[in-house]
This record gives sequence, C-alpha cells and structure tokens, in this order.
Amino acid sequence: MGPGVSPARLACLAALCGALSAPAQLSSVKVYSGFQRIDPFGNVVSMDRARREGVRPREILSPAIGRNSHVVFHVAVTVAPGQDFSLWIGQNPDNYLGVSMYREIYAQHGGQWIPDALERVELPISGRLPASGQAIPGQTTLTYLMDVFAGPGVEVGRSKLEPELNVDGQWIIYPMEVRVVPAVAPEYKLMEVPLAPLSEPADATARSAVRAYLCGPGKPETPAAGTLRWFLLRDVSQDLALARSRETSPGSRLLPVISPGSGAAGAGKWCQSPTWPEELGPEWYLRVRDSLYRED
Repeated sequence: MGPGVSPARLACLAALCGALSAPAQLSSVKVYSGFQRIDPFGNVVSMDRARREGVRPREILSPAIGRNSHVVFHVAVTVAPGQDFSLWIGQNPDNYLGVSMYREIYAQHGGQWIPDALERVELPISGRLPASGQAIPGQTTLTYLMDVFAGPGVEVGRSKLEPELNVDGQWIIYPMEVRVVPAVAPEYKLMEVPLAPLSEPADATARSAVRAYLCGPGKPETPAAGTLRWFLLRDVSQDLALARSRETSPGSRLLPVISPGSGAAGAGKWCQSPTWPEELGPEWYLRVRDSLYRED
C-alpha cells in the first residue's frame, strides 16, 4: 500500500469505480430468433419457452438464409435507466443484405408484457430508458425486430451482420454472421390462415400454416399486416413455397422433423391426428427451415 493511502480511502475509490462502471457492465445487445419474443425485462416470454428441461434458446451466431428470402430476428438492448444509446447494424460487405428495423411495442396480457405491434425506425437508432410513448415500470430492455432479406441473385457465402451498441462511447458488438445458402425461394402467396392469439406460443400461426399446407386449407382468412405474428407468417409462407419446390411428396422433408416416425406414413395419416414437437418450444420450427435449406 502506498504512503498516505488509507484502507478507507481505497474502499471509497473502489466503490466509486464500481458505481462508474455499473452502467457499462449492465449494457448489452443480444439477438434471438423470431420465435423467441423478449419482454421489457430481457426475458423470453413464458409461452415461448421450451417445455423440456435443458432445452435452451438457439444461439444466433451464424444463421442461414435462403436467397430471395426474408428472416426476422429480435434484437434486445439492455441499458441502465437514463443511459443514452445508439444502435447500428454493421455489415461486411456493405449492403450485402437488406435490413429493415422495427421498434417492438408491448401489450400486457396475463401479467406479462408481450411484444407484437411494430413501428418502423431508421438506422442508427437512438434511445434511452424509460422509453418514450410506453411507460413500463422497471423496464430494463428495449427490443427491435430486424427483418433481413437476401436478394435472389446474392452470392452464396457468409456476411457479417452485427448489431453494434454504443453507450457513452463504448461499443458493444454482437458477433453475428449470416450464411446465404444456395436454396432460392420461389415466388409465394401469403398463407390465408388466421393469426394466432397473442397469448399463444410464437409458433402457433406457423402450425396453422403448416397444417394447411399438408392437410388442405380451411376457410381462407386474410391476416392483417403490421404485427410480429404477420412477419412470422410471411417467413413461414415463403418456407412452404420452398417446400413445394423441394419435396418429392407433401411432408417428405417436413414430417420427419415435425413428427419423427410419421414421414413414412405420409401427410394423409399425420393429418388425421397432427402432432408437434412442443416440448422443444416454438423454435422447433427452425429445424424445419434447416431441413429445407439442406442440399440433398
């Protein structure tokens, strides 16, 4: 210990340093799949969690996307109250992918806040907590929908697509790259199925669309645009158009993922009593997308 520096003074300096560094330690930026809705406190909403113990949300570090395809992600920004921040999306190569951003607006249901309505925002995004326009007591996190598009002629390969958070001059970067795969989604029509209630898991609308694809449509319904659920239906409709072009028979790729062991029986048998891998949570659907992108 240097001369003239008392233990009390050291303790005071340590406390001051801790206080000054606390906001930087608290700040973070994370990315989740579209099937993991994040509440204003940085948690996955209860209905989107897996039912089986040990199943964690998919780590979004190198997601795949087909050409002529969209895919959405949730970007969660956590900052200290009163802390100004800026959010950028860095790309390398520049403009390799199309990116649109939306601020997520929460609705209270069953004692929790669920994001669904969307407001288009331009990059870079600036903000702070408490958020203007929607006061949520104790809020720690702001979430954004990141809509990514790979054009039909984009080169197959990897591209950096990194959410970059700036807080008080400090950069916090989420290390993400996107793998553009050879699959090209054909032109598609939005599946005419109802959007599931907000209180249902994030995959509920996807299940309705897959069931309509495999079992035949019910009464057509044109879903209203402008919500997270609509964006998920758009992406699923696009995937099912790709399935039509790649499956030898309806369900030949999808059913082994959705209901292992039912693929040999075919869609007709499955449609008599549809089953889903619900124990995996809504992200089971990402395995369906993986199977459609696979080159075999």
